[in-house]
Amino acid sequence: MRLTLIALTAAAMISGPAQAADVLQPSAKWVVEFDDAQCVATRNYGSREDPIYLVLKAPPLGSVLQIGVIRQGVGSDARQIDGELTFDQNAPLRTNLLQYGVKKLKQQAIIVNVRLQELAPMRQATTLRIRAREDLQKLGSRINLGARGVDVTFALTQMSSLLGILDSCVVDLKQVWNVKEHGGAIVAPSQGSGPVGSLAGLISEKDYPAMALAEYQSGVVAFALLIDEQGKVADCTVIETSGAASLDAQSCGIIKARARYSPARGPKGEPIKGAVIG
Repeated sequence: MRLTLIALTAAAMISGPAQAADVLQPSAKWVVEFDDAQCVATRNYGSREDPIYLVLKAPPLGSVLQIGVIRQGVGSDARQIDGELTFDQNAPLRTNLLQYGVKKLKQQAIIVNVRLQELAPMRQATTLRIRAREDLQKLGSRINLGARGVDVTFALTQMSSLLGILDSCVVDLKQVWNVKEHGGAIVAPSQGSGPVGSLAGLISEKDYPAMALAEYQSGVVAFALLIDEQGKVADCTVIETSGAASLDAQSCGIIKARARYSPARGPKGEPIKGAVIG
């Protein structure tokens, strides 16, 4: 199912200092995608020929929102960037940005996970700036971020309504995937059982991203997994970061490709959709 929101006129988009020329203005409406496993809002800030998409993904588990920027570019290896998000004139949120290329689609993407409790300013914000920190270093030398760099500011509109729609979408997803949470944990169905399986041993040293090895990075990652009736992972979202964005992204990709669960069971023992936090 797809829902498009009505875009405001350019005059109503932003005011005050945010009207600077380096603030990207939307060229299309917000589009919210409701598919079987995720709620995603997308808006184009470029042209049809050279799009720049701002993307928000709300998973049905955990307490994070994924924010992404997708634009045209050559494929490249994933790399982690020390960066920050700034809503209007609020204090910057320091975080890790994951930058990677999708060769088949000839796209470049930047993804960041943000805790929901840190997103309160976003509901009323008129601008969002995503940038690499000035003190960014990699292996003792400054990273070349390319001609376009990682410093982009988006004009925001209708954020309160948009986030409300994503919230409603998440409620629907919880029902579809039989998700009930209590105290941060998933509660098994009152009649039936949840998915059964383990991620132990799924990822080996050979799977470690080269960048994480080079920078001696390690950490513990927590995932929200949606498990379909066949026991396959339909969606994976990082809900507790390891502190290394490359590890987070690599782990989710491997889990979706390799993990298999015994699916959740309904009151009559029939396989049903379910969810786990791994």
